[in-house]
Amino acid sequence: MENYVTIQEIANKWNISPRRVQYLCKTNRIQGAQKIGDVWFIPADALKPADMRIKKAVKEPAFPIDDLDIETLYGPDTRQIRDYDVCSIYRTKHGNGTGVVTKYDVFPGIQLFYQDFHLDSLDYSRTDQDFSRNVITINHCRLGRFEAEFPNGEFIYLGEGDLAMNLPEKAPVRNAFPLSHFHGITITISIEEAAQGISELEKVFGEIPIHFETLRDRLLKGNELVIFRANPALEHILGEMYDEQKSTRLFYLKLKVLELLLYLLSSNAGATDDRPYFYKNHVVVIKAMTDYMVKNIDRHFTLEELSAKFEIPLTSMKKCFKGVYGMPVHTYMRDYRVHVAADLLRQTNLSIAEISERVGYSNQSKFTEVFKRILNVSPIEYRNNCCLDGRKEDFSD
Repeated sequence: MENYVTIQEIANKWNISPRRVQYLCKTNRIQGAQKIGDVWFIPADALKPADMRIKKAVKEPAFPIDDLDIETLYGPDTRQIRDYDVCSIYRTKHGNGTGVVTKYDVFPGIQLFYQDFHLDSLDYSRTDQDFSRNVITINHCRLGRFEAEFPNGEFIYLGEGDLAMNLPEKAPVRNAFPLSHFHGITITISIEEAAQGISELEKVFGEIPIHFETLRDRLLKGNELVIFRANPALEHILGEMYDEQKSTRLFYLKLKVLELLLYLLSSNAGATDDRPYFYKNHVVVIKAMTDYMVKNIDRHFTLEELSAKFEIPLTSMKKCFKGVYGMPVHTYMRDYRVHVAADLLRQTNLSIAEISERVGYSNQSKFTEVFKRILNVSPIEYRNNCCLDGRKEDFSD
C-alpha cells in the first residue's frame, strides 16, 4: 500500500518493539492504522502515541515498561516500581486487587517471574497472537490456586505444587485465582534465543544436555497443555527457588532452572494423564453458588439444597466445586467463616458471641472449637494477640 509501512518499519522508526506497535494498533492508538488479513499497515507519517504507561506515583516511583512481555503476561495496568541490577519489580492492578511481580533475566531467552497476587483474576483477555510462536511457558503454583480459561470454554486448575507447561497454541485467554491469592512462578523460554544461550554456556562447562526442541516435541505433542501434579522431585527443585537469599538469588536461579529443564527432559518426569477440564457453564454455576453462600454466611445449606437451587446434578456439582477451589463445599465454607471471623475480631469491637452468630454458628463453643482447629488459637487469644501487635483498629468515636 502506497504511503503505508509495516509494523517492523515503524518499530525501527520509533525505537520500540514490534509487539509494542502491534499492541498500539490493536488498541486504536495509531491514527490511520489498517489491518488487512493478519497484517497491519500504518501511515508512514503517523505520529508516535504518548506512552500512557508512564505515570507519576505518589508513594513509589514508576518507570516505563520497555518489555511488552510484561503487559502480555499481566495486563496493561502494570507498572515498574523498582529496577535493580539483577531484577525488576512490577505492580499490577486488577479490580480491587493488586499483585507484585519480580522479573529475572536468568539466561538469554529465559525469563523467570515471581508472582505474589492478592486478587481474583487478571481481568483482561489475550490471544496466542500476543506471543511468539516459539515460546514455551511454564507455570508453578506455590500457594493458592490457579485457574486457566481457554478459548474453547474449557477450564483447568493447578493446586499447590502443580506445574503446567504449554506453547502459545494452548495458551489461556484468562487467568484467575479462585482463593483470591496466589504465589507462584512463571518461566518463559524463547526457544531459539535460549538455545544460543545454552551454547555459550557449553563453551565454559562442556556439553549441557538441554535441547529445547526436544522438550517441545516430546512433552508438548500436538500443542497440548502438559500438567505435572505435585511430587517430591518437583518440590525439591522448585520449592528451593522461593527460599534463597536475594543477594545470591540470580546465580542460584540459573542452577535451579537448569535442574528443572533437565528434570523435564528426563524419563522420570512423567506428565499426568489426569487433566480434568471443566466446562464454562459448570464453572459459572459453581462461582454463582459460592457467591450465594458467602453472601448468606449465617446460613448452612445442604448439598442437595444447593444442587436443586442451581439446577446442577449433585455429582457434577461436587466434582466441579472441588476442581475450582481444591476442596469440598463444606470445607471451603468452614475456612471462609473462620477467616471472616478473624477479620471481625481484628477490626471490630463485636463480642465473640455476636461474631459467632454472624458467621453461622449458633453454638459459641462449636465456633471456638472450629476457629482453634483452623488458626491454632482460640478467638479470644487471636483478638488479644492482635491488640498486642497493634493491629486492632479503634472504632470508638
